[in-house]
Amino acid sequence: MTLRLRPALALALLPLAACHPKTGASSADSHAPGTTTASQPAACGKYPAGAPGVIRTFCDGPAVVKVTVAGVQHTLTGGVCSTEGGIFALNLGVVAGPDLAGPKPDYVGLSAPITSGHFTNATLAVNVDGKGYALTENSGDLTPAGGAFTGKAFGGGEAVTGSFTC
Repeated sequence: MTLRLRPALALALLPLAACHPKTGASSADSHAPGTTTASQPAACGKYPAGAPGVIRTFCDGPAVVKVTVAGVQHTLTGGVCSTEGGIFALNLGVVAGPDLAGPKPDYVGLSAPITSGHFTNATLAVNVDGKGYALTENSGDLTPAGGAFTGKAFGGGEAVTGSFTC
């Protein structure tokens, strides 16, 4: 099975990374641009836009996402929601490129071809705890104020559910 994303949707997903601070991690354990021995990603604000491997950040907005991956819940803050041209977009965290060394930072990105209502198979990506999940089979409901989603990760089949407020 070949996964194909339309360029506009792929770009809309890039900013979907979520930031959520880790507590208790030493600087040797957490990852920020320029380090390579990290065992876990750093907080969203540690990834300045334009640094090697950092495409874009969404760290200071009002959106909050609660996402559960394989039974483990994560609360991520600092995202943004927008509606433009009949498309809803949620982005939270760090959009990282392949040249970012170490574990990927948290990110949630949702792009749906509606501005309110039920969706099926939107563009949806989740990165938590250094691991990325492409949810190619998903559904949910949204409004400009928030919503919810559910899906299964491509490849591994992990169950992913989430809710968000804008």
